[in-house]
Amino acid sequence: MKTYIPLFLLVILFGECKKATPLTPARNLSGTWTTPNPVTLYYSSDGCGGYARYAKFTATIKWEITTLGDSSVSITQTLLSYSAATSIGSNCGLPAPTLPGITDYVAILSSSAFALDESQMLYNSSGGAIGLGNVRIGILNYTTDNITGTVTEKDCPAYCSGWSSDANGFILTRN
Repeated sequence: MKTYIPLFLLVILFGECKKATPLTPARNLSGTWTTPNPVTLYYSSDGCGGYARYAKFTATIKWEITTLGDSSVSITQTLLSYSAATSIGSNCGLPAPTLPGITDYVAILSSSAFALDESQMLYNSSGGAIGLGNVRIGILNYTTDNITGTVTEKDCPAYCSGWSSDANGFILTRN
């Protein structure tokens, strides 16, 4: 014999279930963060064919992080200082990408890591601009006082160029 649960009991049972609360970061990231030591960054391009590193430099970087919502923050990056580039390969005579003094990012947070996105001009395969879009440039882990990860910034109009860090070489500490 089959047993049926009256419909009104199902409504009562499931009506009492609470909706899931949004995921929030394990720690508050708002505030000022800086690289404790100059971080090594690399210029890369596909000017000679394949996309490869061709110069390296060091930079001292500051991030101002502001909470936007439950799972996102705004990051303003400022280059406090940087060294002259040292050649580690050929770029076939093409210019190095410019390093903006100030760059804005948005980070989408999980409990202990975040995806770093940059608003960039997007291009079709012929190099024609098709509009702005968010491009993922890094995944970083965080604790109360440290942010560590890898950042790879790349723009591709006529040819691709950008800068990157070593794996887990992009390190900031809370001020």
